[in-house]
Amino acid sequence: MLKKAGVQRRNFRFALLQGTFMRINLAFADSSTVLPAFIHRLSNSDVLVGLTGSMMTVGWMWPQLLISNLLEHRPRKMPFYILGMTIRVLAWFAIFLCTITIGERSPMLLAGCFLGFYFLSSSAMGISTLPYMDIVSKAIAPQQRARFFSLRQLYGGFFAIWVGFLVRAVLGNEAEFTGILGNITRAFKIFTMYFIGTICRVETDLGFPYNYAFLFICSVLAAFFSFISFLGVREPIHPVQPARQPISQHLKQGLYFLRTDDNYRRFIVFRVFSHFSWMSSPFYIPYALNDLKFSEATIGFFIVCSALSGVISNTLWGYIGERKGVRSLLIITAGLMGISPTLAFSSSILPSALQMPAFILIFIVGGISSNGMMVSFMAYMLNIAPPRNRPSYIGFMNTLLMPVSFAPLLGGFLVPYIGYRWLFAISVGICCVAFHVGLKLKEIMHENEVAEETED
Repeated sequence: MLKKAGVQRRNFRFALLQGTFMRINLAFADSSTVLPAFIHRLSNSDVLVGLTGSMMTVGWMWPQLLISNLLEHRPRKMPFYILGMTIRVLAWFAIFLCTITIGERSPMLLAGCFLGFYFLSSSAMGISTLPYMDIVSKAIAPQQRARFFSLRQLYGGFFAIWVGFLVRAVLGNEAEFTGILGNITRAFKIFTMYFIGTICRVETDLGFPYNYAFLFICSVLAAFFSFISFLGVREPIHPVQPARQPISQHLKQGLYFLRTDDNYRRFIVFRVFSHFSWMSSPFYIPYALNDLKFSEATIGFFIVCSALSGVISNTLWGYIGERKGVRSLLIITAGLMGISPTLAFSSSILPSALQMPAFILIFIVGGISSNGMMVSFMAYMLNIAPPRNRPSYIGFMNTLLMPVSFAPLLGGFLVPYIGYRWLFAISVGICCVAFHVGLKLKEIMHENEVAEETED
């Protein structure tokens, strides 16, 4: 029993280390700030900005039904995690290479290469997510899952704060930074300039797009450390289905869950409206740069605000999840989701002196709600899924939700006709519907998992 408890503590720590590095990886290539700014600078296209905002979720979702079918009968899921993360790291390294070799000579070619490899990376994340979720569900008890995901966001968010300062220095002027941060920034930039110069045989001061290339290689390194950290988890072996089902039967099983489980249907509807409520989030940065005339360096400051608010709020999310239940997290964060688009809609009518504070508040509230939603989504999915059918239960749900992942792309098509502000207004209305649906969800925890933990 003591040995098993030691393995559980080891697994918790390595899984937490993996999540921390993954959060750092996502901060360097943030899908709501850094990447929209990069694509907008290359293409000046709202449609491509919206496509970029959709691509992460679409790529993450589309392979999951197939992967769940390949996984469910296998006692060990780690090999699939290794496959997905290997592709992900290599895809982001390819993005870095394309950025430094193509440069500004052909902006649309670079945008095309970026989108192609970004989709490959997101699809690889879809391959690794299901084995990751299954391993975490076996390694971490139901009562500890909210705390685990909260700490994962907390530690990762702490480092993301410093990433935000680094992003601001790289995209702006690092001379304003003194002390340790300024020295680290300059050292990294000198190394990256030398590396780029060696490969491309060009001299650069890390102007566009080499400043973004610097962020991409940092993201690659963080993803690699996240990958190898999770290899330290000792995967528990639990009972599984005796054999792989035909894909048609696997699909029927998903439809059976949908037909017989009322809470499963409600949670899917809740996630549909949640996805649509975020359709305007990739356009906060283009709106700030184009309409409000903010400088590009403010992107890093917004990352800092989002990460700092996430760090502070995660100390609360873990407590609420353990004491009040994961359902309470879903409802609270659903209520917070509408504040950011409301502020964005209102910002242009504010005095110019208040526009920057309003945008800071957008990313503060966004950091609080997105961290809470991440914790609650992950924990709630694991709690409501039947243990033996968890991969197919989650995989079918995510595959079914794939079409709504194009919500930001829809936003990109709408912007030229209705403008940024009315896109924000639509998001506010959808947030209200999501909150109403969330109130109907139930708190569920499978008794056999709780019993196993009590025996341990």
